[in-house]
Amino acid sequence: MSDTFWVALGSIGGTLAFGGVVWQGYLTRASLKVSQLMTADAIRSRLDSQAPGVTLKLSPPPWEPQAWNSTGMPCNTWPQGQTWHFPAEQEGANRLVLQQVLVLENLSDRQVEARFDGDLVVADEDRRPSAVGVVVLEPGERSREIYLQGDFTIKELSENFRAKEGDQELPHKVLGTVTVADDRDNGSTDRWDLVLTGCPVEPVPDREGLWTIAPWHLTEGSGLRTLGYSLLPTRQRIHWVSRARGVRLPAPDGA
Repeated sequence: MSDTFWVALGSIGGTLAFGGVVWQGYLTRASLKVSQLMTADAIRSRLDSQAPGVTLKLSPPPWEPQAWNSTGMPCNTWPQGQTWHFPAEQEGANRLVLQQVLVLENLSDRQVEARFDGDLVVADEDRRPSAVGVVVLEPGERSREIYLQGDFTIKELSENFRAKEGDQELPHKVLGTVTVADDRDNGSTDRWDLVLTGCPVEPVPDREGLWTIAPWHLTEGSGLRTLGYSLLPTRQRIHWVSRARGVRLPAPDGA
């Protein structure tokens, strides 16, 4: 056989050997990744089993929307048949309040710290609203009533109405975030993102420039149908390798 054959055969053998090294490296990395994922899943399961049991309960928004109060919490609805004229009454003090009540309950046997951010308030003895901030709940303790609450001009709510008509995202919303954690460095943090929105006002038929609160509908029921809200918001959980050092356990693939 010619020298060319043996050179070619040697070249093929070298290529196969190199390919075998590459393939072996691939298998090693794949095996390592599987092992890491299994370890992370085991840690995640352990942290889930040790996480404090905390529940967030939300009530449906009241209907009808209440009137904004410059000195305290809203306490009255608008008069029956109230209308607003555009553009004269589309701004200013003619504001409607969208509101939901929530309560947080610590069902665990350890203290938890709850943080409330965004449009979340509590009412004092004089019915004046203030930001909730940070609350520590003892084992078995429930929070006071907390309000996810925002006030909007009629113009803003009319913009929500037009956006819904056009199958677009509603621009004006009430937003809040609740996060809960215990005192463990290697623990977990639960988070709920809350959204309340809607278009509780609509144009008065055949009356240009007039808007009113959505009336009862023969088949769709009360005007509560015009609001967007959740009674069971999704809980998001962060698992910590070390909370103090800001090191999180990677989220599962696809999460």
